[in-house]
Amino acid sequence: MLQYNIPVSMLRQYCFCPRIPYFYIVRSIKPYEQPWVKQGIDEHIRQQMLMKRRNLSRFNINNIGFIKDNVELYSEKLNLHGICDAVIETAEASFVLEFKNSSYYKISLATSVQLAAYAMLYEENFNKHVEKGFVLYGTKAKTLEIKIDQELKDRTLDIRDKILETIKRSYIPNSPADETKCSQCEFFNFCADRY
Repeated sequence: MLQYNIPVSMLRQYCFCPRIPYFYIVRSIKPYEQPWVKQGIDEHIRQQMLMKRRNLSRFNINNIGFIKDNVELYSEKLNLHGICDAVIETAEASFVLEFKNSSYYKISLATSVQLAAYAMLYEENFNKHVEKGFVLYGTKAKTLEIKIDQELKDRTLDIRDKILETIKRSYIPNSPADETKCSQCEFFNFCADRY
């Protein structure tokens, strides 16, 4: 029986292009780190520092207990692991947070799936209910809310299953990516059927 624990980041990558998890996991190709990766890491650190000083009214949550940064999560049952940027704890519920180094304020499927995966992992690891998450965009931390319902959780697990199937079969999946995505992909040179 195949046992593989997938990084949550691969779910997000799969939404961009199903071939990225194949190249990372099956072929073990590690591309050079792009400059925007370091920029994103630096922005995460800055946002976590600012969270300690910010007014948290943007979340419309009563009775905030505390905020945890860089929450490491792992589940053999879910075959997933990752580090959630932050979690807000209250007496009633928990809320997962994701920082994005982008001023493009639109919630993508990739971001929704990423937050749903963190929510499911957090629920299992800490036995807490997670009903929604928040994405904080750019230097001003423009905040958007994502409802984490069963439909989103099911979609997230479906993507996980597709990645596990790719690993099991060791085949390169079809890609619906267009020229815009392919032109910015670090694996472009490995796809013989691309533009």
